[in-house]
Amino acid sequence: MKTSWRDRIRDTVLQIGPAGWVALAVTLVGLLLRIEHAHTFNGPDRGSDYASNVEGVRWMLKNMRPFNFTNEVGWSVKYQPPLWSAVGALVLKITGSERAIAYVAVFGWAVRQWLLARIMKLMAPHRDWSAVVALSINAVLPISVLTDGKVNPENYHTTLFTVAVYFLWRMERQALNTSGVSLVTAVLFGFFAGLSMLTKGTASVLVMAAAILLVWQARRIRSQYSWAIVRRRLLAPTALAAVVWCVVSGWWLWPNIVRFHHPFPHTWDMNTPKQEPTLALPFFYRRPLGWALPFEWKEYIELPVNRDGKRPRPNFWATSVAGTYSDWYNRGFCRLKGGPATTDVWGGWPVTMRCAAVYVKLLWVGALLSVMAVVAVVHTLRNHLMTSGRKGSLVLPTIIVLGTIFPALFAIAYPYDHLAVLNPRYLLPISVPMAACLGFALGQINSAPWKRILAHAVVLAVIACVAILVVYERFGS
Repeated sequence: MKTSWRDRIRDTVLQIGPAGWVALAVTLVGLLLRIEHAHTFNGPDRGSDYASNVEGVRWMLKNMRPFNFTNEVGWSVKYQPPLWSAVGALVLKITGSERAIAYVAVFGWAVRQWLLARIMKLMAPHRDWSAVVALSINAVLPISVLTDGKVNPENYHTTLFTVAVYFLWRMERQALNTSGVSLVTAVLFGFFAGLSMLTKGTASVLVMAAAILLVWQARRIRSQYSWAIVRRRLLAPTALAAVVWCVVSGWWLWPNIVRFHHPFPHTWDMNTPKQEPTLALPFFYRRPLGWALPFEWKEYIELPVNRDGKRPRPNFWATSVAGTYSDWYNRGFCRLKGGPATTDVWGGWPVTMRCAAVYVKLLWVGALLSVMAVVAVVHTLRNHLMTSGRKGSLVLPTIIVLGTIFPALFAIAYPYDHLAVLNPRYLLPISVPMAACLGFALGQINSAPWKRILAHAVVLAVIACVAILVVYERFGS
């Protein structure tokens, strides 16, 4: 007997459960925050490099080819890979609206949220509230809300990066099976990793993570089986992924290597030590040791906005946390009016001290969540190593570590703080892996049910504080 569509819908709704409804609710909140921001942000004045990004889009729409270091566009865009500008040009041609390009990022975030839900379902089955934690922080993370509603390549890159991470994570899990890594999964990883490479140089960490996974899994399989099994289960699919990656991204990377001796050169690579004396210094002399240590927090906490490269002195960790949980670069997300204001910020735009007060609160809450996330990442990796890959993950922690090191090395290579090279949105690609690790770690609390319930309640309460403050700074009077 066939059931009616009404019965099927009713059965589906009944199966969702309380945790599922909360997950849907926080996802809706995250989606609405990004849609509202995309619909109302002041692009030309406070759009996070809006003018230069749109310049590249319009140039590509007119010339129908990448602007590889052409002097017809500004220095901050001419080195950029072409994919985001090509997509933006297509959207602009179809809609005639620059603002419409921001909705590509909104859709991309929805894709990332869905992939995170998939990861949590497979990584922590029967831990629905752990999935709620992961989805909640991904929904209201301030840097994500702020970036995913703008005309900016970082959000589009983050989506392609996350899709590639998802398929690499699937390859990790499939390597445990006797059938080995699926050729389809390998092709999809190579394809999306290649597309990600055509948006930002950060995508190079995907190749590094894949290489680490290959060595680790090959060692594990070889300890039990012959090299023939290793080739069939792992090496052949990985080789196929590498071929696809080369086909997708090689046409852009190889000419850069030939011309500039670098797969993704930067405009600053065109400078000489005579023009920029800092470049004459040995690589690791370009920043003081304190830059890489958790110091210099006092001024960040007092006024968490980016004033310039000297005040406060740049610190990688303080900048990263402050920029993740506040509108560090003052791009106009906070709308709180009244009271005194300051223009002593990067760009000279006025910021009310009411906004700065909210940023301070977000910074304190964010520091707590950051510590929790770091512990969760370590736990996820340790769990993977202790169970020979049956639980946890190697891919997610590796992506997080490499995705943190990459912008740090970038800031060492190009230490021009007056140009804000310490940009927290460069860490956005690791947000989904970190959320997944946080949810997984909570789901692994098995000592006593009340401890697991308490831990989930505490973390959800902290995330709720972030959500309340983000909504308040945007819509408060």
